[in-house]
Amino acid sequence: MSIPDCDVLVVGAGPTGLTLALQLLSRGVRTRIVDQDPGSPKMSRAIGLQPRTLETLDMMGIADRLVEIGHRTLRTSVYVGGRRRLGIDMTAADSAYRFILHLPQNRTEEVLRTRLAELGGEVERGVELVDLVQHGDEVTAALRDVRGHESRTSASYLVGCDGAHSRVRQLLAVPFEGAPYPFEWLLADAELDGVASDDEVHVYWGSAAQPLALIPIDGRLWRVSAPVRADRDGAAPTLEEIQELVDTRGPGGIVVRSPETLTCFRCQIRSTGTYRVDRVLLAGDAAHIHAPTGAQGMNLGINDAANLGWKLADVVTARAPGALLDSYGAERRPAAQQVMAMTDGMVRFILDPSPVRRALRRAIMPALRTPLMQRRLADRMAQLAIAYPDSPLSRPGRVRGVPRPGARMPNIRLHDGRTLHEALRAGLPVLAGPADGLPASVLVRPDGYVAAVGPQAEGLTQQTRSARVGT
Repeated sequence: MSIPDCDVLVVGAGPTGLTLALQLLSRGVRTRIVDQDPGSPKMSRAIGLQPRTLETLDMMGIADRLVEIGHRTLRTSVYVGGRRRLGIDMTAADSAYRFILHLPQNRTEEVLRTRLAELGGEVERGVELVDLVQHGDEVTAALRDVRGHESRTSASYLVGCDGAHSRVRQLLAVPFEGAPYPFEWLLADAELDGVASDDEVHVYWGSAAQPLALIPIDGRLWRVSAPVRADRDGAAPTLEEIQELVDTRGPGGIVVRSPETLTCFRCQIRSTGTYRVDRVLLAGDAAHIHAPTGAQGMNLGINDAANLGWKLADVVTARAPGALLDSYGAERRPAAQQVMAMTDGMVRFILDPSPVRRALRRAIMPALRTPLMQRRLADRMAQLAIAYPDSPLSRPGRVRGVPRPGARMPNIRLHDGRTLHEALRAGLPVLAGPADGLPASVLVRPDGYVAAVGPQAEGLTQQTRSARVGT
């Protein structure tokens, strides 16, 4: 049997691919990561890191680096007729990270690449995937560099993290079902004068389904976001056009100046039902895309990678059978559907042209301001509500006072003084129990979700000396 050139070939070096490479390298997996982009500057669409994503990055030991350079946004306020009618208060989230961290995607990627270098990895820029063939226990990939030179490499597994136009997905002939929205989004990253506060997102919901969002990026720059009818054919807006939108849809008195980017993009909602074809897998935008509302997309991809990373490492190192990888799609596809339903609901909420439905939605806004609803809204926005109760890795059982199997485990302080996230940085499951202040034993997976509670947790731990889930 031949030895492949690497254990895992990651195609795409955005946040999803970088996170996956970090997950694998930190566990000793021979990983190669390539990206067809030669490194030219490009507009950064994603700017928000949600609390659950920060928890994931904390388990990787790098959340503090991002928090140090990012801008904390505490809430989203929705104004109707000049009056604040609805808000989502992220300080109600069930996490130590009670905020959305705003940071341009390119700076997030810089932190991830720095950590990649610390682990001995590097991104191979300007390397394009041309073809792939699966045979036996290997995947052979044909690659082309910027000079047009073609080469072949072999890997035990290949993961497509190559975005909405994924070459990997196309080569697999996997359907990407959905449709474009009948809108285009105009974006401007610019300085604003006259905005009341820079620790919240301001959404102005005017008449005739004409919303405007003002999103703080870093204390100086703001993102101005306004959907318009899809008849521009991608033509970028001018500063004067953005200013007119802010004047007509906003509260008045806001001046837009010194834009760094002006762009237009068409948004779609699409997903695949197939996350794995033998030894090739899909993650991030290669598997699902949706509206930019709620700052969800990049976070969904990063957490795809966190879910897949430890499983792929266990399979590659023969600590678990290949069937463990089936749990990846079984868990992350419902998670993606949940997030897509939320973002689609937000689009329909703010862009529905029907006066009757818009009036009904305004009428229910007061009910959404209760503490219970604020907690639910914040946890859903933060992706803290995502759970895997029906996963094949979640052992049935329930103990009062601890999360159910499949749920996220809070970052408790353990008896040895470490937090749970610090303990999980070793890449292994953690068995916590009464010595840690819990009423029963809880087996926590490497990605921070509960695998089993009570006697089930103890029994599952005893089944394997490596303390791995899913073996």
